[in-house]
This record gives sequence, structure tokens and C-alpha cells, in this order.
Amino acid sequence: MLLRSLAFLCLALLPQFAHASSEPLAENVMAEVMKDLSAPYTPQEKLAGKMCLNGASVDGFQGDIIEYWANLECPYCDIKEPLAAQRDNPNLCIVVRHSPSASYGESVKKSLVYETLMQLSPNAAHQFWADILPEKGKGVPVPYEAALQKALDSAAISTDSFVATLKNQAETVSKDIVEAQNLISTTPTYIMEGIRLPACDFTAKEIPSALALAKRIRSHKDDTIHELIEIIVKNITEDGTV
Repeated sequence: MLLRSLAFLCLALLPQFAHASSEPLAENVMAEVMKDLSAPYTPQEKLAGKMCLNGASVDGFQGDIIEYWANLECPYCDIKEPLAAQRDNPNLCIVVRHSPSASYGESVKKSLVYETLMQLSPNAAHQFWADILPEKGKGVPVPYEAALQKALDSAAISTDSFVATLKNQAETVSKDIVEAQNLISTTPTYIMEGIRLPACDFTAKEIPSALALAKRIRSHKDDTIHELIEIIVKNITEDGTV
């Protein structure tokens, strides 16, 4: 029953995939950053109803909010560093958003599993992610069925509870996929202060520093936009996206 429910929901979501086009790198990065800065960013409204990595609700959160767009089969989209940053910074809320790719066969399915587990046990959700995607692709990932069963057992979640919750998460993942079509060109992508930082797989210590830079740029306190452009270009180039 569990696997049949997953298969049905994934088939419903797959047709919504889209592929982003590429343009000359430096100019494109600057243009996209300026585009982001030209629009107000209201994460409390945009992310209403979503959860931080620690299980807290975005609704009513008073600190800084970061979006972490990921693909659970992308070897650079690990949960370890964002989770460590969340734990070390109580005034920070990191929200996972999903941008699956058609080139990864089970990425939609894994996104659905992760979001469902987040509703039932954030710790189980993070363990599931860590099991299916060893850091930077090192080692052999656990098949998602086994990783899911391990997560359910560790949090004492019944199959019936999982399936009932799963059905409500299809809309969450679907909305992410639709938004990603015109917003996300690669994973991982962080959104800080409304500014997209594609291909940036930051360490836990780098995340607050990058956020501080984005906040300075958004508030026009100093001319650090070129520093941000260099970070993005460097990461995109090393990622092999272009």
C-alpha cells in the first residue's frame, strides 16, 4: 500500500518538470541578482505553513529565513551542513524546497517521503535524507525503501499514519516543482533575502556569513554585490553546471 501510494503521487507530479536555459555566465548571474533585488521578499507570506529544519513553524517565526532548494538525488544536496547551521543558529529558520530533476529517476518519490516524514518526525526525515544520499556521493546510498522503513521504525511511525500523511504532501511538493520551473536552474540553490545563490553547497559555518552578505546587499549598506557575484560564479563553475 505504501509503495503504491508513492507511485501514484509521483506519476501525478512528473509532467510538471521543466528545464532551465543557460546564458553567458557572469552577465546572467548579475542580471538574475539584480532581478531578485528589484522585488520585495516577504518569506513569512511566501512560506506560510512550511517548517524549519528543526520542526518549528515558519508562521510567527521572528528570525531570519533561508530557502534551501534541493534535489534528494543531487550528490551536492546533502542535509548535514544546513542541519548543522540550523542547530547552531537558533534565530535562523532553514526551509527545504524541492526541485527534482527528470534526470534523477526517484527524486520526486524521495521528496514526497521526506516531506511526509517531516510532518511526523523531523529527525526521521533528516536520517532518511542522510541514508539515501551519503555526503558528496561517498559510499553506497541505502535504497530508499530500506531507508524509509528504517526511518519509520526509528520514530515508531505506523504505515497507516505514513500513508495518510503522504497524501497531503503531494500538493506541497507539486507547488515547489511549479515554482522551481521559473526560479531554480540548478541544485542546491539557497535563497537568502530573496537573492538566489545557485550551486552553492555551503558549509554550516558559511551559511550565516552568506546570509549576512545578502542582508547587506538587500539593505544597500555597502557595495558588496560583486563579492556575491564572485561567490555564485565560482560555485557554478566548480559545479560544472555550465
